Parts: sequence; structure tokens; C-alpha cells
Amino acid sequence: MQRHLLPLTLAILLYLSSPALAWDDATHMAVMKAAGLDNYAYLAVGADMSKMKSGGHEDGNHYRNNAKGVKVTADMVLDQVRDYNSRDKDKGHLYGAIVAALTQYREYKNNGRYARYPLGFAAHYIGDLSMPLHNTDYNDFNKAHHRANDGVVEGGEDEATDAKVARIAAEIKKRMAGRPAYRLPRAKDDLVKFNRELAKKIAEIANKSIAFGYAMQDSKPQKTLMSADDAYGQLAESAALLKAAFAALQ
Repeated sequence: MQRHLLPLTLAILLYLSSPALAWDDATHMAVMKAAGLDNYAYLAVGADMSKMKSGGHEDGNHYRNNAKGVKVTADMVLDQVRDYNSRDKDKGHLYGAIVAALTQYREYKNNGRYARYPLGFAAHYIGDLSMPLHNTDYNDFNKAHHRANDGVVEGGEDEATDAKVARIAAEIKKRMAGRPAYRLPRAKDDLVKFNRELAKKIAEIANKSIAFGYAMQDSKPQKTLMSADDAYGQLAESAALLKAAFAALQ
């Protein structure tokens, strides 16, 4: 191997071995599209791209390694906000990253700054929130089956990206239509209340994801791969939260 290719190869290997991968690109874009943010869909992949050059400062934003039996609370979510963009501490701080990125989006927007990038990061983290194996311990089961579950609804490489995103988004929307829409208080009216209700909803979805992840691991025989229907149900949780958060921040 040529010497100048070694750093890039090492970066790719580290990226692929990281516990911070969740859902593939088209799936993340589809969450944004299903939330009604079609024009911003490509921004949802930026958080994964940034990990390769962030020196570990981005990784912990993508997951939370919860032990079996952990119940996430709103206080736990808000307590993680201070760790946003800090170097990975093994357990991760996904839940606080969602609040922090949305806070940055609101602040940029209110100050006339370019706010789309923090919105894209927030959308990605909200997508990660519904991936069960991003909410459980990164143990041997998680390591062995994580990658396959990331791409469970993606299909083959011969499908054009736009078509793939549209197909996945349509399935997510079907699941969203079958459940009550999420509502969050307007941040303009009461920012403290908005953050508290956002944290409660993050905790609720996190606990569903934790339960799902450990149910996969504990089933006899083990359920090593989500069904497409399972995945779409999880993704609908993310899209519904993103839709509600975006509306509340306008």
C-alpha cells in the first residue's frame, strides 16, 4: 500500500469500527423528508461525515450506551447537554446532543446566522435516537449485528438515492399517520418549558429504543435483525419528533 494512502485507510477503518454508526445515509435523509423538511434532507448526513475529521469530538453525540434496566429521564437528557461535542467518554451523550444542536439552531436562526447546519446535525441525532442498538451497551451482540441493522430498509445499491429516500420516507409517513402527532410548546413563548418537554419526549423514545434493543438480544433465539416493519416504526418516532421540534422552533 502506498504510504500516502495509509492515513485515509486508517481513518476509514476507525470510522467503520466506531460504535457511532446508526442507520445508513438514505435512511437519515428519509427521516428528514418524512418530517416535511424535504429541502434539507441531504444535511442529515453531515454529522456522520464530520466524524472523520473531528478527532473524536463528534463521536459521542451519536449514541448512549445504556446498561440493561436503565430508565432515561428528562433530567438525564438535560444533564448531557454540557457534554455536546466533547471527546467521547465511552458511554456517549446522544440525548443531550439533540437538545444542544436544536439550541444552536434556534440561536443561529434568531441572530440571522446560517442555521441549516445545526438543523442537519439535530436531525441526524434525532434519527440515531430511534436506532435500538444506539441506545444499548456496545457489547458483542451489538458489535456483531449493528451494521446489518443500520441498513435494514436501504435495499440494494442499484436503487438511485433520491428514489430510495422517497421510498423509505413514504413508509415512515405511513407509520406516522397511524399514531397521534407529537406536540411541543413554542420555544418563543417559553424556552424552559420547550426544553423540558423536548427532554421528556427524547427520554420516552430512548426508553422504547433501549427496550427494543435488549428484547432483540434476550429473545430465544436471538433476534439479530429488525424486520423492515420494526425499523419503520422506530424511524416514525424520530420523524415525528423532528417534525414537532422544527415546528416549535419557528
